Amino acid sequence: MSEEIREYIYSKFGEMYFATKEEDGIPAMAQNRRKVVTLYVMRETIAPLIDRSDDPESSVSFVMQVDGEDEKEVIEVPARKFKSKEKLMGLKLCRAFKVIDPNYEYNSVRSIAYLNNPNSVIFGDSVVEGGDAGQAMLPARVLYSSSYSIRSRAEITRQLTHNSLSEAGTMWDRDKGQNRTSLFNTEYIIPGVFFPSFITMLNPTPESLIHMLLCLKERSYGAATSITGPNVRNNVFAIVAGEVEIPVTSYTISKNANLHVKWEQNSDKYKISINNFVLESIRNEHPDKMLTGAELEEFLKKIDTLTVQQLQEVYEKLKSDSQELIRYAKIMPKDRKNKSTPKKTASLDSQANLEDSNESI
Repeated sequence: MSEEIREYIYSKFGEMYFATKEEDGIPAMAQNRRKVVTLYVMRETIAPLIDRSDDPESSVSFVMQVDGEDEKEVIEVPARKFKSKEKLMGLKLCRAFKVIDPNYEYNSVRSIAYLNNPNSVIFGDSVVEGGDAGQAMLPARVLYSSSYSIRSRAEITRQLTHNSLSEAGTMWDRDKGQNRTSLFNTEYIIPGVFFPSFITMLNPTPESLIHMLLCLKERSYGAATSITGPNVRNNVFAIVAGEVEIPVTSYTISKNANLHVKWEQNSDKYKISINNFVLESIRNEHPDKMLTGAELEEFLKKIDTLTVQQLQEVYEKLKSDSQELIRYAKIMPKDRKNKSTPKKTASLDSQANLEDSNESI
């Protein structure tokens, strides 16, 4: 990445909160120090969203106690439902800039060699087959927690009834000469619901922060509704840097928010009211550095307007840092032969030439 962009990021947060270079022989991506950057993301549904687990007709919910003995049932979006989609966006970015093995498959990693990529290093990954492919696991350097709605489940969900179609795409059963009846219910989260979320990066590099911000360009979430187009907008309203993680979570926000503006009165004012409460909660913890407001808007605009060449430099640096981690951790030493993959991916050195063979989006 150009020194201009790197110095720009340092000027906004301070170099002390980033793993920027090798220290004591430990490469940047392998460091474990008191360096934390947290993104506060307001997730807003912009189309119906299905959030369910093993119950095909019910959303994932959570009952929390508020104001003493009162209870509130809210919608809970488990961390994996946001992380998985954003990790997939990261995979697309790595493919676009040709810094990942073309044989890599999400949730189906067949060789240690495939872990040698920025997305696996940042989001965490593991070899699923083992055996001759070897066994290895990369811990995540980005932490997600579950996200909770502010409003109650009853206010923000709707039950819709569906009828299964026949092979011809209609409800007509030609064998019986009548319409088929295969009714089932699905609960949707309606548009206009807000989920304050927090994503924490441990020992980030400037390049990994850029990668994470680009991953938040994902718009389609949920297993069933990810094929229906954009349904969630991610708005970054604060970036906090410090030595420790701030003790503010989506749960504490949902539990403690006592908003004077009601949703029915004005949805825009309601959104502003939530956002103000979150930012106040963060400030009350006296973070070392907090970027928000116009300064944050200017920073995000700068990242959004990076040229293709600048982004290519970002991902080449991420690839180099990933290789250094793989070598340092001895996950795949230079002289190790990988029996489960073709010779061209048998060693770490061969991965350095991926830019000539990788696919793009």
